[in-house]
Amino acid sequence: MAEQQKYWFAARTRDKQEFTVRKSLDRLKSEEHLDLDYYLPTRFVVSQLKYRRKRSEVPVIRNLVFVHSTKQTACDISNIYNVPLFYMKDLSTHSMLVVPDKQMEDFMFVMDLNPDGVSLDSEMLTVGHKVKVIKGELSGIEGEVAVEANKTYVVIRIKDLLTASVKVPKSYLKIIKD
Repeated sequence: MAEQQKYWFAARTRDKQEFTVRKSLDRLKSEEHLDLDYYLPTRFVVSQLKYRRKRSEVPVIRNLVFVHSTKQTACDISNIYNVPLFYMKDLSTHSMLVVPDKQMEDFMFVMDLNPDGVSLDSEMLTVGHKVKVIKGELSGIEGEVAVEANKTYVVIRIKDLLTASVKVPKSYLKIIKD
């Protein structure tokens, strides 16, 4: 990791502290003149109160913010300036998790375009996983994931007799743990 090179770091916040962290990072940029950027993906939701509607900003991914800075500045944010950030670790190198610039740019582009149309999966859905359909007409059906021509199918097997596959959107599926 180069000394003066800026990287994207993924960091966790305490529960429901995303906006407090955002305010602290803004303050550090303006008052302390730290060379940093951050990205907190948010969207607006409308909730119905008793007699009125309320429009509020909510994080798309709870307890997660991305910081773009040098490694030293990133460490200083939490260690010297006491911003409650907890940097995620890369499991293979045991150092701070760095998100490649291209991946971060693509993610920000998609999130800025339409945050409501994005389905976020922390678990990768791969062929062969046992899944349960949790939405739509097929809700409750269990089977395995299959992919054909970039379309996701749920395969239902009746042992030694037949297999049936049904096209289902990925966002309608939940992985079943064995």
